[in-house]
Amino acid sequence: MKYKEHQLQSSCIKWFNLQYPKGIMISIPNASKRSVIEGAWMKAEGLTAGFPDSLIIFDDKILFVEFKIGKNKLTEKQAKMIERIERNGFYVFVCRTFYEFVNTVNSCLK
Repeated sequence: MKYKEHQLQSSCIKWFNLQYPKGIMISIPNASKRSVIEGAWMKAEGLTAGFPDSLIIFDDKILFVEFKIGKNKLTEKQAKMIERIERNGFYVFVCRTFYEFVNTVNSCLK
């Protein structure tokens, strides 16, 4: 499943960069396995469990995207983080398909 999620996220980033060249879309590297030392370093630098997979900045808008495949559900940490981000006034959407990403991004940014 992780491979399919990677494919979805990669396709969405490629599309975004072509459609919104002045925008920024970055990946938040929360999911990969690390050594204990590297994990501790990254945590000390602010890596936070449950943070969405990607961040989009375009003009004065900021969107967060959590990618999920099929019936995969948000973890408890992800749900709590999304609530926290939304309480701060930002929009987070859970994306399950490429077309859902395209439609949501276009609707939010145009």
